[in-house]
Amino acid sequence: MSKIKIAISGIGAVGGYYGGLLAAHYQDSEDVDIFFISRGENLKAIKEFGLEIKKSFKKTIAIPTLATDNPAEIGPVDYLLCCTKSYDLEENIRHLKPVISPETVILPLLNGADIAERIEKILPGSRIWKGCVYIGARLVSPGYIEKFTLKDRLFFGLNGKDKEQQLELRNILSSARVLSTNPEDIDLEIWKKFFMISTAATITSYFNEPINSVIENHIDLFITLGYELKDVAEAKGIKLPEDIVFSSIQAQKMMPNGATTSMHSDFKRGGQTEIETLTGYVIREAEALGLDVPTYRFMYNGLTQFPYPQ
Repeated sequence: MSKIKIAISGIGAVGGYYGGLLAAHYQDSEDVDIFFISRGENLKAIKEFGLEIKKSFKKTIAIPTLATDNPAEIGPVDYLLCCTKSYDLEENIRHLKPVISPETVILPLLNGADIAERIEKILPGSRIWKGCVYIGARLVSPGYIEKFTLKDRLFFGLNGKDKEQQLELRNILSSARVLSTNPEDIDLEIWKKFFMISTAATITSYFNEPINSVIENHIDLFITLGYELKDVAEAKGIKLPEDIVFSSIQAQKMMPNGATTSMHSDFKRGGQTEIETLTGYVIREAEALGLDVPTYRFMYNGLTQFPYPQ
């Protein structure tokens, strides 16, 4: 029996944490090979020292089977975990074609409600599962990942399909102490995650304030964004929980003072942001469905027409 090959593309907070746990557990394994696809200083540090993961008081050094910026060095894999930023998705998928065969399962773990559909446009007919994660982690420096939340959750699957192979991947993850779930409705789980990050990313970025400040100063607009997004979801046939507007805000209240969203952080740094994935997507879907989302549109226009001063 040949080894199961798993490649992780994007060794940042998400890919680095989960890929690191897999690589540490399956180092020298006779059954599973773990490959990192990274670049720049991060790749250089991983090649030289391995990938260090810190959670609570425990540190782990992960040594993958191979870390490279050239997917052709890996060849076709059984599972490809895509963990890049959504604005890099299309370019990244094209770069990853050497590791993708007709049998490869592509599992994106990116922010966004339409990630699988975007991959399907580039690779029609490919085996694309859907997934999302809840985790508080960051790439602190090249080759060093820090997880700062106690819990993390990983959901993946393909409604009603590939159940046997989903169990195989879940067992592989479980052996590396990665807790994962194959829900009956993966689309619902993705939208619940999208609901939380879309509203929070939009409002923190627009007001240039951390989460606790927007809850204190702009709660009415936070709620309005939630109801606009809930209307879009329901028009698409997604049955979100009735209380999701307020339960999502309540969950955000658990964040420490000063904490913010990754999109807000990207705006402050002056780099690329996920605004088209997290805010623009809502406006485009609303227009296609004949709905109006004035608060989303107002904040999107402000963020795209009047960028942060640098």
